[in-house]
Amino acid sequence: MDHSGKSYVKIEEEFRENRLQTITDCIKHFAELKRDNEAIVFADTFGGRQSCTFGEIYKKSTAVARSLVKLGVKKGELIAINLRNCPEWLYLQFGVMFSGAVPVSISFTYRDGSDLITLMEKLGNCSLLALDPGVDGLNWQIVKTLLNRYSPDGTASSDKLPSLRYVIGHEVGGKNSREMTGVKTISELVDETNSAVTCPIIDKDDAAFLVQTSGSTGVPKLVVHTHRSIMCIRQFELYDSATVQYNDRPFCWMGGYPLSILTGQKRVTVSGFSPIPEDRVTSLIDTVQKEKCTYLVVLPPLLHELIRSEKIPENWPVAFVATGGQPATKSVAGAIGKVAPTLCVGYGGTEFSIVSIANTDNKDNFREYFCGVITKLPGLEVKIVDETGDIVPVNTRGEVYVRSPGIFREYYNDPQKTSAVFTQDGWYKTDDIGMLTQNAEIFIYGRKSSMIISGGMNVNPEILERAMETCAGVANVIIVPVPDQVYYQVLCACVIRQTGCNISEEKLQSYCEEIHNDRPRMFTVLPKYYMFFDEYPETYTGKTSRVKLAEIAKKTFGEI
Repeated sequence: MDHSGKSYVKIEEEFRENRLQTITDCIKHFAELKRDNEAIVFADTFGGRQSCTFGEIYKKSTAVARSLVKLGVKKGELIAINLRNCPEWLYLQFGVMFSGAVPVSISFTYRDGSDLITLMEKLGNCSLLALDPGVDGLNWQIVKTLLNRYSPDGTASSDKLPSLRYVIGHEVGGKNSREMTGVKTISELVDETNSAVTCPIIDKDDAAFLVQTSGSTGVPKLVVHTHRSIMCIRQFELYDSATVQYNDRPFCWMGGYPLSILTGQKRVTVSGFSPIPEDRVTSLIDTVQKEKCTYLVVLPPLLHELIRSEKIPENWPVAFVATGGQPATKSVAGAIGKVAPTLCVGYGGTEFSIVSIANTDNKDNFREYFCGVITKLPGLEVKIVDETGDIVPVNTRGEVYVRSPGIFREYYNDPQKTSAVFTQDGWYKTDDIGMLTQNAEIFIYGRKSSMIISGGMNVNPEILERAMETCAGVANVIIVPVPDQVYYQVLCACVIRQTGCNISEEKLQSYCEEIHNDRPRMFTVLPKYYMFFDEYPETYTGKTSRVKLAEIAKKTFGEI
């Protein structure tokens, strides 16, 4: 910690060099060390399971790599992957890396393919698109309308997607999907014999993959990570290889990316082809029990469902439950002793890996917004700055800046956004509001960019949300802006009631009037509108979507 009383921390330890320099090095290493051990288990709603070992991942990934090189894929080209969680995702993702190309997980939703066209234009040199048919074959129907030609040998062409040379499909249910007949499959890439094909050498400074930001506050950006930046996770020494981790998040999101392959852990997830369970808490509990998971990774919405659940058995094997993705308020403390003996709250991001970890095993010791002590990643620097970029004193709120070996390289093909988030001397501006103590403890309060401007006042919605959640009968509150001709924006409170409670809008209005000290209301901005929900809309990664809530509020109240 900076001993001048400034909010600045630098980890002076030297970076520990290791013979494992790349993700592909790790895959090969654990294939040799744990060849027949299960690496990833895919559970389904009906109690079935599919798994792949460390040895299988290496063998099948390298087979895919040789097939891609033989097909004509070049080092440095981008390979777009639109595939749900399944073993083939692993073989393709890591196979692309072994081939020297760069995988990027993509998604598209418009039936006319316009968003896919825009994304592929941004990617520029994307030569191959790999996908499963999608629900009811919709994804394939969209792609097929954009293609001039596709062939069983994998080649394809498209006037609308000019860089595209290849299309690869996924077999669903053990046979080539009827919707994708005539398309070369991932299984064929695995099964081809190309032992004479040589794959290029992979360097630690090569791009490892592109990953989208979660998009909970706007349009997702494409984050470029190198092998070096991702391999920093092995410097933390936070991972016990005997841990069995449950994490059902999509592989295509950083919070769900199968980083366990770098640490030798067993990871249990949910097959992307499994039907959505009617009761996701019961389904989770059954899977955790069956697979004897000791470490549970869930986002706050699902964690709150577990806290409210009466179904967690006495012989529950979970020792740790980890959550993140939004500020850690006191409501998550209910997980301690109920969901697991220890609650783990961390601070990190798609762009900058892990910054801090807090483990709490006593509800009475839980501190709101506390994200732990800065981790001992060699070379990691963290500071809190004011609006001018100057470091603030300890115990003072400001924006969190990070400089680290784990920082991403750039936003792909977006120099303007990349430049906007980096200072000239390499600090990444996280857009998070935080505070550092003298003991290098960090507190994270919310996003700077989520500020709402109302009548010339800047409103931090997270602060008002926490205040409203102290009202009896309220479980959760999300504040979103509604456009207003006079005030620019006014506030809408999106409320989830506690089970069995039926608190009214009038009661909430009265409560809000009473919880502030600014009686003349000169500086206090309170909600103008209220909406009640049984559950919030979520992003595809499982986070509460403020964007969708704001859209609903605007549609409901924007014309009033």
